[in-house]
Amino acid sequence: MSARFRPFDVVAITVGEGSIARRRPALVVSSPDFESETGLVWVAMITTPEHERRFGDIPIGDQAAAGLPAPSVIRASKLATLAVGRIKRRLGALGEADRLGARVALRAAAAFV
Repeated sequence: MSARFRPFDVVAITVGEGSIARRRPALVVSSPDFESETGLVWVAMITTPEHERRFGDIPIGDQAAAGLPAPSVIRASKLATLAVGRIKRRLGALGEADRLGARVALRAAAAFV
């Protein structure tokens, strides 16, 4: 299986099941090799800045490149492993400045990076 997603892609994912299922944005943080070999993708959740600030929250400066309609933050403290099928579509990708911020936040949160 070839990989569909790349690190720093912003994607729409399905959260929840059945009647409570909804779509949310997330940031792909895993490698294409990981996706190809496992059929899984690691993502960091993206939320609005109105939520209480957490360690590792990084604002997204270029919303247009990311494909996001409103101000948003990457939440490095909230990671998930998803089957590729839970990703509905690619919305955009982080610009270079936002990629740098995401790298810093993810390294601060994860001791192995």
